This record gives sequence, structure tokens and C-alpha cells, in this order.
Amino acid sequence: MAGVVHNHPSGDPTPSRADIEMTKLIITTAEPLGITVHDHIIIGKNGHASMKGLRLI
Repeated sequence: MAGVVHNHPSGDPTPSRADIEMTKLIITTAEPLGITVHDHIIIGKNGHASMKGLRLI
């Protein structure tokens, strides 16, 4: 099991298109290795965003 976390220096935790595409690539790459990515959390100045919670993964 794994999770991905990173911050957005801009302060806005909204996932970008690049964040979403990279996360999907990580999930696809990790799967054959037996690694399940459960979520990708983005930290911003005043909060966070969960890609799983936003139903992006």
C-alpha cells in the first residue's frame, strides 16, 4: 500500500491536470509490482485536497 503526497507552493491545493496524469501513471506503474496507491494528497496553504475524495483516482 502506498500514498502520494506533495505540496503546492501557490497555496491552492486543487489538483492540476499534470498532478492527475502523473498520479495515474504512478498507479499504472506500481500495479504490476503489487503496490496499490490508495490516495494522492495535495497540501496547500489553507488546506488539502484528496484525489480519492475528489474521485479523480
